[in-house]
Amino acid sequence: MRLPATPAEHDLYEAGALWWNRPRDLPAVVDAACAALVAGLDSDALAELAGVSTAESVITMRELVGRVFDELNLVWPPSGEKLPEFRYGRAVERVSTLRLTVSRADTEWVAGEPRVTIFVDDENWTARAGRAGIHPDDLFRPRNLLSPGAPAVVSVSDSNECGVLGCGGVSVRIARDGAHVVWEWLDNGAVTARHVFDAMPYTLEIGRTAADRSWA
Repeated sequence: MRLPATPAEHDLYEAGALWWNRPRDLPAVVDAACAALVAGLDSDALAELAGVSTAESVITMRELVGRVFDELNLVWPPSGEKLPEFRYGRAVERVSTLRLTVSRADTEWVAGEPRVTIFVDDENWTARAGRAGIHPDDLFRPRNLLSPGAPAVVSVSDSNECGVLGCGGVSVRIARDGAHVVWEWLDNGAVTARHVFDAMPYTLEIGRTAADRSWA
């Protein structure tokens, strides 16, 4: 079994992984199966998936989707430990803005500790994820983990269940892609959202936040 290598395989795997974590997203899997057939992927189960009713039960669909990936010799089910390689050169539909703040917060596990809050296009994505932000020293020291370069997975929140870094929290895969920086929000091997930032203002923002020690 292997991880996806072509754009068509990437798109199909990404849709399947998201559905595996969120069964309500079945229509996206069916659409991805149709697109994969058009792109030249060949599998009896894939053709069946492309024509399936979105009213099918989760049990039936898990068996069918499993057969699709088995026939295509692709790793299944998705796992946070086996992510497909980052796909460079995707078409950029929208460029977002990043803003980071550091403030003291009380959670079930910590009281009054500084936490980094992430705003994308002025929307609080830390709150949207339903998690507590990361302590700035965990994110920016001894090195700035948000610095773009080769694809790397970075924890950007603690878990609400154990209060420990990396225990059930939220992660993003960060990569530099030409003049842009790409964030892929991850959940158990599935990309749940993707944001693209212009590299220059992005670099200035993460540098500004890392240098700000007013919370100390």
